Amino acid sequence: GKNQGRDLQPYLSNLCVDESFRGKGIGRALVRCVENIAASTWGYKRIYLHVDPDNDAALSLYKSEGYRDVGFRWNPFWAGKAPQIGYFVKNLGT
Repeated sequence: GKNQGRDLQPYLSNLCVDESFRGKGIGRALVRCVENIAASTWGYKRIYLHVDPDNDAALSLYKSEGYRDVGFRWNPFWAGKAPQIGYFVKNLGT
């Protein structure tokens, strides 16, 4: 339902496209779909995500879609071997 003023925020997580289908705009379409739901259906003004700064394809996608880097979380337990994870946000314009 609509955002009722709670402190919750939407978080894009675990977006993945099979290697054989990459480069066809599927990832971009998925990102835009999630953003549309967060803004239009749920009423949020921002969306957040984490991305491995060594994942050039994902980083390029998110930056080209208007996500901005707001700082890093170093060595989070859930990041596996990644030394740091980039924290990004996008204003949804609602």
